[in-house]
Amino acid sequence: MRGFENMYDKLLLGVGVILLVLLWVQFPAMPEMNADDHVRYTSDEARTVMNSKARFLKPSKTLSPRQVIKIQLHALQRNDMTDSGIITVFNFSSPTSRVSLGPLNHFRMMVRDPAYSPMLNFVSYKTGKIVITDDTAYQLVVIKGAGGEQVPYLFILAKQRKGMYKGCWMTVGVARQDINRQTNLI
Repeated sequence: MRGFENMYDKLLLGVGVILLVLLWVQFPAMPEMNADDHVRYTSDEARTVMNSKARFLKPSKTLSPRQVIKIQLHALQRNDMTDSGIITVFNFSSPTSRVSLGPLNHFRMMVRDPAYSPMLNFVSYKTGKIVITDDTAYQLVVIKGAGGEQVPYLFILAKQRKGMYKGCWMTVGVARQDINRQTNLI
């Protein structure tokens, strides 16, 4: 009986090591630091200046909804081979949204879907008026894609009420809109 328990322990240890290696492979590499990746953003409300030396920005209580959307758009416009822009957008997804979005690799595939692919490395964008009601914010953004097409998206943000992101504005959804119906709003 003792030999069976010893073999069972070794099997569990082996499975644990394999799972740790698989988990380690799934996480993105730490960002490389170079001068092009330094991002600076300010918050009007708190008169705070923040500098990030990493490409993967994270939510902050000092960021307004408008700043959160701008950070995500800038990240998507500068997305690179390591998907640093997509990772930044994923970082600003609310915890409840992440449940439905799934892991980062699934989110990467979703962004490359034809409905959202114009957002990657787009040329320019125009924003409509931001509407903020209590803990929810809405903003229409029309993106001019690399192929010249104009595609409107509605960004929906919510101020988090609990957890580690309490007080941070985070994205709960981005919905592609009908170009014919929405262009008169901007």
